[in-house]
Amino acid sequence: MTQASTPSAPGAASTRPDYNVAVGYLRGFARLLVFALHSVMAYYPGPYPLTGPVFHQGIPVQDHDVFAGARILVAFNEISLMSLLFFLSGLFLWSSLVRKGAGGFLRERVVRVLIPFLVCGGLVAAIAYYPSYLQTRPPSPSVGDYARTWLAPGSWITGPGWFLLVLFVYDLVAIALYRLIPDWGERIARLAADARAHPERLFGRLLIVSAVAYVPLAWLLGPYDWWHISLFWLQKSRALEYACYFAFGAAVGAFGLSRGLLARDGALARHWTWWALAGLGVFLAVANLLWHTLKHHLEDQLLWSTAANVGWVVCCAACCFALLAIFARFARRSRVADSFVDNSYGMYIVHYMFVTWSQYALLSAPLPGPVKWLCVLSATIAASWGVAAALRRIPIIGRNV
Repeated sequence: MTQASTPSAPGAASTRPDYNVAVGYLRGFARLLVFALHSVMAYYPGPYPLTGPVFHQGIPVQDHDVFAGARILVAFNEISLMSLLFFLSGLFLWSSLVRKGAGGFLRERVVRVLIPFLVCGGLVAAIAYYPSYLQTRPPSPSVGDYARTWLAPGSWITGPGWFLLVLFVYDLVAIALYRLIPDWGERIARLAADARAHPERLFGRLLIVSAVAYVPLAWLLGPYDWWHISLFWLQKSRALEYACYFAFGAAVGAFGLSRGLLARDGALARHWTWWALAGLGVFLAVANLLWHTLKHHLEDQLLWSTAANVGWVVCCAACCFALLAIFARFARRSRVADSFVDNSYGMYIVHYMFVTWSQYALLSAPLPGPVKWLCVLSATIAASWGVAAALRRIPIIGRNV
């Protein structure tokens, strides 16, 4: 398909001269997976490794109509999606730091990440979790009673906004490193120096480092427990693993997107078939291993937990590289895709309230779980896309979201 220009709001990423189609479209696809995941959680049949507030954060509305196929989507996203998003977030880190300096980069991160977190984890989350409050069937439901419950110490749930706050913390660490070691980005770029011709070497490095970052914490803290400190939410075992993917993304970006791992004529794109098949095969094996471990409560047995934790690391890296290879090979410009990508960040910020209210509205509908999921997903995409596009027509928002 030929490149197509399309009217865009101020600051549209797709109109920038340095825009990388593969990265932009993969980022949009990853956010689409987020919308699909959140839309299907009400119909997920289990097993559930989460309890208490963490369960409430991930599944605010629970329907009696379930969808067995949800296990595939949940497993894929649970294993690889958030790590991929942190990797993609790191790709432009070094170039932004060098171009804007520590102070300018910090100001940009406050506007583009911290303020959207406050909107997403504050106003949007408060609206999104109200249906969960209604499902408890309080004797006298009211907005005032909900507000008192919501604002009680330790009760605030930020929903998908947790990702933005963790990303902001990683950005702060990157800024501190830049002040202490001004060339740290150029140093870590060496990790990706041979990725154009030998992506398997970068894959091996990522695999080793992420295993060291994840497996010991998963053993010590459990693979599914979360920290919940006021507005800060983070899965304990993945604090360093996410930072690892963020750093490797920074290394790939610092070396150069067009001449490194994601080069259109690079080995990753040329051999996308093998990467895709490897990712699929590893996913099928590891997803079934994790499901068996959860179903039979084997997380505390050393052999099973080791196999599950190591398998999770391998599957995460394999799926991420498979998606990188596919998009590096096939991403082409289109009007619809450009519009979706340009609005997908704003959609991420506002989408969750449309998810939960759609799920709540369909609780008593005589429809099977898969149909309900498709209805929720369609409504979520349409509504959040429309709201994001409208908001981005406001210049101050369009320049930053």
